Amino acid sequence: MLQSQIINALPRRILAKLWASKETRISLSHLQLIQTSSNHKQNMPLATTPSFLCSELPIRYTHLLRLLSTQTAETLQSPVIKHIAHQYLHDICTLLHPSLLATSPRAFTDVLCRLRQRQAASLIRLRYALLYTPTAASVALLENMQTIGFGIHQIIDQHVAWATHSRSTCKTNRVQSTCAVAIARQAAENARSALRTSLGDDIPSIHIKQQSDTIPFTFAPQVLHRILYETMTIALRANIMQQRLQSRSWRDVWKRWWPRSSHENALDVHVFGGPTSVGFKLDSRTPLLHGDLLQDIPRDAIGIPTCASVLSRTKSDQLSSDDDDSLPDLECEVHNGWRSAKLLASHWGGNLDAISIDGLGTTMYLALDRDTSLLERYPSRWTSTQNTALSLSNATAQLDAFLYAISDPQQIHQYQPFKHDHHAVSLSAAVGHA
Repeated sequence: MLQSQIINALPRRILAKLWASKETRISLSHLQLIQTSSNHKQNMPLATTPSFLCSELPIRYTHLLRLLSTQTAETLQSPVIKHIAHQYLHDICTLLHPSLLATSPRAFTDVLCRLRQRQAASLIRLRYALLYTPTAASVALLENMQTIGFGIHQIIDQHVAWATHSRSTCKTNRVQSTCAVAIARQAAENARSALRTSLGDDIPSIHIKQQSDTIPFTFAPQVLHRILYETMTIALRANIMQQRLQSRSWRDVWKRWWPRSSHENALDVHVFGGPTSVGFKLDSRTPLLHGDLLQDIPRDAIGIPTCASVLSRTKSDQLSSDDDDSLPDLECEVHNGWRSAKLLASHWGGNLDAISIDGLGTTMYLALDRDTSLLERYPSRWTSTQNTALSLSNATAQLDAFLYAISDPQQIHQYQPFKHDHHAVSLSAAVGHA
């Protein structure tokens, strides 16, 4: 049994300690290279070093398992959920293996790249599993797990960007001084190109307007690009669908002879900056499509679900290789959608919001703080009635119940965490303090 194999390789006491440990939250300043004396040359920021990653990432992976343990025993027996749990346990084993820190820098980076790919695949599987029959609890759980997952992805991504010196594209992914207008123009070009591939050449223009002299600010360029790309894509798609719907109406037959100018349907993106923040405002004359602002599974530019090949490789009793070339770009797909863009914007203290009204159109606002010392967003690990850290004994009980819940019912005798009947507790009771 896969779960028992992992536990044999990783003692339960280590998992329980990670289960009760507190994360080390970082800021954008921790992802920048600190200028030191000439006698000690620093190769990469402290938050991207192998020693920090091998100690911090296992804690965050365990927190993902801890959030997952709040589900019912029936949900935890789902093949997709069991696969995700086993994958996280396997990745924890990989990070804690003593030989990882002793390997070469290039080999370490290769391992991190595979972890990043598997993390993206796990989050995609999670979206399909929890949104099959979405409830308020499942959506909240998904957002909390995505918050931790996106944080893991960004830390790994920054390590790869600093460790890979030969590729210029990796250097542009580092946290650095970023020009908001240049990123907005690139995102607009990429959004129009993606829709042009699917819907043809009649794509509305996007006008980038600089309201004031926006001083460059410190941020991760690829994260800003992704946020703007997702917001522009859903606004463009709604605009195009609205145009094509109107063109089918007999009342608008005359528009076929006097078509509207492309400038009339254009989107306006205003970029402005102040001493404490940088802002973006997107204006569209078309309201968004139904469900665009809700949590959803990954979809392509025209709304067709993607990543079916990831689910076809999902089995409850074995792990799959998620770095196959035949799979789609999972690291791109995992950030798909409005809710993902909103989580990315809020990770470093920003905010993304939208107002969409029929007959009036859509306005989207994005505000990013210039303060690089703001700590990353992380879901609360305690309830309002519990202000103390989780004790090791409670963590062990919660972990035992979780491992018992994801075990194979046919082989349940191979793993029995409760030695006596009076110690047996239900899963809901064991995770009550999570």
